Order: sequence, then structure tokens, then C-alpha cells
Amino acid sequence: MSKQTIYLNKQRHTLDAAQLIQSGGEGMVFALGNDTAVKLYHAPQAQHAAKLTHMCDSGLAQRLPAGVLGPQTLVTDKQGNIIGFQMPKLPADTHALKRLATPLFWQKQSLTLSGIIQLFQTIHATLAQLHQLGVIVGDLNDQNLFFLPGAPHTAHPVFWLDVDSYQYGRFPCPVAMLPFLDPQLYHVADFSQQPVFSDNSDWYAYFVLLIKSILHVHPYGGVHKQHKSLQSRAQAGVTILDNAITYPANARPPETLSDDLLHHLHRTFAQGQRGAFPLSLLTAYAADLTTCTHCGQPYPRSRSHCPTCRLVTPVPQPLLTGALRELLHVDGFIEYVRVMENGRFLVISHHNNTYTLHRLGMGGTREELVLFNGRSGYRFAIFQPEGSAPVLAVNPPGGTQLLLLDISGTQPRKLTMLETATFRDTAVFAATPHHLMRIAGTWLMRGSFRDGLYVEDAIATAHQQQTTFWAAPHSDTIAGYHRVFAEVRYWLWHNGRSYDLPIPPLAVGESLQETAVAFAADTIAFTRAVRQRDHVRHETHIVDGNGRLIHHLPGTESSHYPFTTNPALPVPPFHLLPSTLPVSPDDILHAHPHGIIIQQADRIQAVSL
Repeated sequence: MSKQTIYLNKQRHTLDAAQLIQSGGEGMVFALGNDTAVKLYHAPQAQHAAKLTHMCDSGLAQRLPAGVLGPQTLVTDKQGNIIGFQMPKLPADTHALKRLATPLFWQKQSLTLSGIIQLFQTIHATLAQLHQLGVIVGDLNDQNLFFLPGAPHTAHPVFWLDVDSYQYGRFPCPVAMLPFLDPQLYHVADFSQQPVFSDNSDWYAYFVLLIKSILHVHPYGGVHKQHKSLQSRAQAGVTILDNAITYPANARPPETLSDDLLHHLHRTFAQGQRGAFPLSLLTAYAADLTTCTHCGQPYPRSRSHCPTCRLVTPVPQPLLTGALRELLHVDGFIEYVRVMENGRFLVISHHNNTYTLHRLGMGGTREELVLFNGRSGYRFAIFQPEGSAPVLAVNPPGGTQLLLLDISGTQPRKLTMLETATFRDTAVFAATPHHLMRIAGTWLMRGSFRDGLYVEDAIATAHQQQTTFWAAPHSDTIAGYHRVFAEVRYWLWHNGRSYDLPIPPLAVGESLQETAVAFAADTIAFTRAVRQRDHVRHETHIVDGNGRLIHHLPGTESSHYPFTTNPALPVPPFHLLPSTLPVSPDDILHAHPHGIIIQQADRIQAVSL
């Protein structure tokens, strides 16, 4: 089915796949106009209709706090059956709250602890308002709260999703995510049978969100030799403050929090005390913050030492003496790396509103070219037409334009301007060694320069706003997927031929959260995060150049595909790295004819193999 007819206030509307925003286990969300969206259930049930009708007819929907994207109008089919609802549309450029658990995201967005405290003060006020209305969120988690980054020390607007699952009156919240579920509700087997959530369970989830966002670790995070699962830790009351915990190295020290917050953490997660989160703890914490002049980390000024500097362990001796070399260290952040066919590579960094191109070799040879001034969020692709110099494609934040620049001289020179389609409000484009790939209408276009003119040819079909793809850095290969309503179809274009890939479809009730594609010399890996109710699993499917499925890896073993430090994995098509290689999950690895390039937040390192 390529189109679907719905009715709003007896007015007929037709939806097509290009309007799809997201498809989940329960339903699909479509854009309808500039400011609203509609959610349609895969299998509308009587309880859906009753719950939505009650929220709208009782006036509750109209009294919801600002930012809570609840039902506005009921959606029906031709027969008048309720199949979903209309709601405000989530603004562009928002981010899920789960991004706050990643230190690198803070850095790239220039977030400050003071600003995030204000964000949680906003969330606190909204949650208190919901409770005053008799509404319990229930499934309060870091994937149904979104925020819009503002200036470093101003409040960030917050948006609340999945409002139709909220608990109110006799209507239960039917789902929950385990990391945010109050352990006092672990005994509940089916949340859809009756209301079980409370104000206290919401405040428990709120405090989990706060700790994860500030410390970058769950209150029951880290590693314990005896209690290995989150449930076991929660039931035993073993928190990150326990001396037997191996604390994550990339998390902020617990002493980043105030003593009052640490005490509240202990009472809540170790002793099981419940109640509304005291807003005064955040107010006092914000007033007591200072910033370390040595390492730049914020912490309470009432402490005698910066917890980050004081807790740093001695720098270990290099494990790969002579093999691991730093080639580039920049101020700011590295935004893009491209390994060229001649073995040199191009790096784009961003610092103080300026984008700079660095030309490097394995010997560390370095030239710099200032590109332009601009805020964070520009995206790039580099390709080198045969017989010509490299060309840089630049895409501005939130835009669909592709500015092509000649970067061979002492300053960038504009060549031409193109447009491309979007997928999830993000421009879709990528570059193989010699070509730029974009979408024009319903076609995937492959373009390059010939005799000074930009020339394109259509190589495959695309679906409006429903196709995304990745390009191999070392071959004429494109891999991606089409999203047609709730169905995801994976495809490959390799050496002039197209293939539909036999990657298994999602089961009923599952939804695709994220997809990543990585390339080896003759194979392509599709890694996807799949959610089913409160559980997210990761899996990787590997195909060859002829579109045949040759490997399936459960879990996240191939996060740096095709490189691995796990000798238990099959060697072909993997490259076995030294097990002592200091690679973190945030690092990006690039193949080089003489080794591996490690791309980190602010530096480039090389490993000779």
C-alpha cells in the first residue's frame, strides 16, 4: 500500500510514504502540514479508542503542559473507526535525551552542566504539572523526551512524546523500559492489565535520567563481580557508590554531584526510599558549581579538589611502542576524515566557528586550508574526479543544498550548487572515491566533473524522503535502505548492478531504532538496533558484493567492522587487530594501505600493522 486515507473532523486526507516520520512497534507517525503529525496504530484496538476518546472528551488533552505533544484530534477511517490521533509535530533539530549520556555529544553541542540542570528543572516542572492533572507518565525514559539545545546557559525547550501511553483514570500505561522501571514494579508481568505506576515511579525514572545525563552512567552502572545484571544490582541495592563497583572510565566521577545529591542517590537506589524529587537539590547544586581551570570539568566549589583531576590514574606506558603514532591534534573537534587513493588523507576540523581542512600523510606531513566560518553541524563528503583534484561537498545544518568546492588551491573555490532529498530531516548524500551520490526526485544520482562540467547519471530508484544510503570509501559501492511505511528494504549498488538484500525483515512489534553501514574491501556490514517493547538488541548482517548474505553477528561485536580485536570471530572478512589497541566505542577506524587511521574527537592516530 503506497497511500492511506484518513479522516480528521470528517475531512479526508491522503498520506503517502514520503510523509512517514517514524515507524515503531505500535504504530506509524506521519507529518501532516508544517506543524502537526498523525499517529496511526498498526492494529487499532478498542482500548486505544476508549483511552483517546476519554483524553479528548474530558478536556485533559487541552490542559496538558506546554511541550507535551498529546492528542489534538482523533483520526478515523472511512467507517468512522478510531485508528489514531493528530498531535503537534516534534520540531526539527531536537535530540533525544539519551544523547546526554554521551560525553562527546556534550562537547559537540557546547552543552554546560548549568544548562542541563536548567533542562531538568524544566522537566521537573512539567512532570509536577502532569501529576497535578492526575496523569502518570509510566514509561518515562530517555527516548520519549526530546530537547532543543539552546545557548550554553539558557533553558533548553523539552518535548514529551508517546503521550497516548500515559496512565490516567482507569487507563494503564501498557509498557515500560527496564533501566527506568522502579524495582518495586519488577513483579508486574503485564502492564496493560491495570494501572500500576505512581507519582513515585515517575520520580524514580526522573532521577535515573538525571544521573545518566550528568554522570554518563546509570545509578546501577559499572561492573560488579557478583551482581552482573541491572535487575540483580537494583534488587540488591548495589549502586555506583559501592566500593566493589568497577566504575566506567569515561563517566564523570560521582563527586561531580553535590553531597546532598549523592546522599539522595544512596537513599533512592541503595535503600529504596521513594518520594517526589526535591527541586531544592538542583537549585543548590547549580548555585555551588565552579569549573576546574586545569581540566575544564564542572564540580561543586565546596569540594577541596576537582574530582576529575584528583581521580585520574597514572598515564600507562604505550602498549604499542613505535606502532601507535599521533598524526594530528586539533583545537576543537574533528568532523570528517577521508582516506584518498594515494594514501594521503584529508581531515576537516571545527573550532571557534571556523572549519579548517588539514592535508596529512602517514608521516604526519601537514598543510592547512581555512574553508569558511559556520556553526556546528555542517556535513561533508570528498571525492576526486578522475584526472582532477579533490572536490569537497558541503551541506549546511538543516539544509538540502550541496555546495561543491575546489579545494586544490590556497583558498576554496565554488564550483556549483546542488540539491538533494532528505531522510528524517537530514540531507542524503555520500561520496565514493570518484563520484558524489545524491537523490533527485525519485532517482539516485551519481555525479562527477568531466572537462570542467558537472555531469550526472541516474543509477537506481529512490523513494521520496524514505531512502538513505552510505558510500564505500574505496570502491564504486553504495548501500542503503528504503523505508516504506513499517517495512524496511535493504539494497546494494555495486559495480553498476543493483541488488535487493536478503536481510531478514523485522518481526511484528519490532521497530528499527538505528542503522549503520560499514565497508570492507569486498563486503558490507549492516548493523541495526531493533527495539521490541522495552528491549533493544543489536545485530549485524554482512553481505558480499553480489548481495549474498554471508555472516550474521548478534550483539555489537562488529562496532568497528571490518576490524576486530576478538580472535573468536571468523577471520575473513575481518582484520584482526592487536588486543591491546586502545580503541573506544566512539572512535572511528579507517583502513589505510599501511595500517589503520584512528579518528578521535580531537586527534588522528595511526597504527602500523
